[in-house]
Amino acid sequence: MTRRLVLMSLSLIAFGIALLGLWPSAGNEANALLLMMLTLQAAGQAAWHWRNTSLSQLFLSASLILNILLICTFLLPESWVGVDHWGDLLINLPGDWHIANIRPPILILFACFGLTTCALLRMRLGFGSAIQLTQVTLLLLFAMMSDASLSVASMVLAGPERITLTSFVSLLLIAQWIDLQPAFMQMWRRNLIPLIISSSITLVCLLAWQQQSQDENNRINQSTYVLGDKIATELSREINDQLNAMRRFAGFWSLMGQTPTRGEWQRLARSYYKDFDYFQNIAFIDPDSVVSRVFPDKGRNHDVLGVRLLDAQPDTPLRNPLELGIEGHTGIIDLIQGGKGMVSYLPVRDPRDGTILGAIAMVVDLAPLLDRAMDTARNEAFAVTLSERGNIYIHVGPESRLAPWGHRIPIELPATDLTLGLQPTQQFLAATRGRLPEVTLLTGMLLAYLLFLVIYMYRRVSQEHGIVKNANDALREEMVRRERLQNEIQWLARHDELTQLPNRRYFLEQVQSFSGKMPLTVMILDIDFFKTINDKLGHLEGDRYLQKIAAVSRAPVESAGGILARFGGEEFVVCIPECPRAVGRTLAEELRRAVQAAGLPQPATDSVVTVSVGMACVARAPLRLDALLQAADEALYRAKSSGRNQVQVAA
Repeated sequence: MTRRLVLMSLSLIAFGIALLGLWPSAGNEANALLLMMLTLQAAGQAAWHWRNTSLSQLFLSASLILNILLICTFLLPESWVGVDHWGDLLINLPGDWHIANIRPPILILFACFGLTTCALLRMRLGFGSAIQLTQVTLLLLFAMMSDASLSVASMVLAGPERITLTSFVSLLLIAQWIDLQPAFMQMWRRNLIPLIISSSITLVCLLAWQQQSQDENNRINQSTYVLGDKIATELSREINDQLNAMRRFAGFWSLMGQTPTRGEWQRLARSYYKDFDYFQNIAFIDPDSVVSRVFPDKGRNHDVLGVRLLDAQPDTPLRNPLELGIEGHTGIIDLIQGGKGMVSYLPVRDPRDGTILGAIAMVVDLAPLLDRAMDTARNEAFAVTLSERGNIYIHVGPESRLAPWGHRIPIELPATDLTLGLQPTQQFLAATRGRLPEVTLLTGMLLAYLLFLVIYMYRRVSQEHGIVKNANDALREEMVRRERLQNEIQWLARHDELTQLPNRRYFLEQVQSFSGKMPLTVMILDIDFFKTINDKLGHLEGDRYLQKIAAVSRAPVESAGGILARFGGEEFVVCIPECPRAVGRTLAEELRRAVQAAGLPQPATDSVVTVSVGMACVARAPLRLDALLQAADEALYRAKSSGRNQVQVAA
């Protein structure tokens, strides 16, 4: 119960962190979708730790649907579902809803996805919960260590949002690791190798994602810089072109050597004005700095006729052409006609004596000039500014939902340090950025997960196969042992343990099997004075004598196709099938001599041990074993009575 309370507490703390850190407020209403996903996930995990499976499945499934929807905004190609389509879905929602501020960085999304699916699969090792939590751990580490610039067109992982998201994922991750720990420790050997292999693949995929994301950002950065440089170059070229045109215009009046008449002025100025529609006006200023001619002569331009400019602007560069006979340029100023612009003054001289006849003034309005240069760019995709020393004179394009970075490109213009600023919108970044990094990461993580399952199942099956094999081997060994024991029992039941010869029972069974092999010879061997051996030499020595006599007697009997058995005490019995009487007697003598030749000391006679042999033979059926043995026993008795160490044959 204490363990469950700790796990539930961690999940509920994560729930509270999500509420406090992402509660929608003015300006960030779009947090509502992410907050909904995270709170459902935390509530579902808390229900799981409380073992309320139904409620847990409900919350986690709803969270997983939102998670997959947000992941799709990263993965689906622009040609399938464009950023504009996502925008159309969000446009009617209250507040500032757009694709960039409804979704967290992809690493956080994948981490939440892993935690949710792990809980939905009931944190079973067989379903890969170990590799899922390991992947979430790696994702979280990369999310905390990676540069925020990699989170293009999504919530920037910095500041309070960074603390909220990483803390939320960390708490749920810790809770799941604690919950999995008992099962993992029991099965760590089975999980270790597949976990190392799959974790290594996941790490490689994260490094590849990081590099591909950086390359993609560099590509976008370079392309936007090229566009900004193109606009700046276009501005410089336009102003230089119109300045050169005005120089030709001023040169024409210098060749005329006189002040232009109204008609001549209107006719020539009109053609230049048409070529450069961003001119505010073109004016002729006499040597006293009075505006005597202006085109177009209407509206606010007409108001400047007759104005002595040196009175209105004492420090104006107009003194350069009127007093020094050189060009003068104002830089960026507030125009008398309104707006921001630049004025260039070009001298007009008498070609005969160099007398200054006046100056041509060219007033350029920056706003239409920038609009003309912006024809090469998409106005809704970029915000373009013209500024000088931090003072922004003109802003064209969107003012919100802009990328956190931009370019500052100097414009080569006379008498000014004008800079062009180009800043892409979040929508442009989302539409332009390739999907390859995220697809690579997702594919790699799925392959790592599947590889873990394959290796895990292979090791599990191998282990179970090993257990079955070991059980079979043990069973086989037990069967062999039992069979060997059974054979030993059967052998002991049929043999004498001391002499290793068949016993009386086995002998009688074998004799019955010889009943069809006539003639049949039976012998009984009795050790002479055996009691004396036991009494004087001891029973152990007597046992050794029995073993020795059995050994020397066995070979001749078995070579004749018969059987030698211990009949009891110091008596041995022999049965030989298909053995006539004469052959049997010869074999009996051979046995007697073999025992005598063994040279076993006989304390009763101070000589060697000998045997007495009684033999009986039946020539034809039927076999009456009792009678045959009785006859052999009687013959043995006669051998004993006749002095021992001899063979007697029954009649």
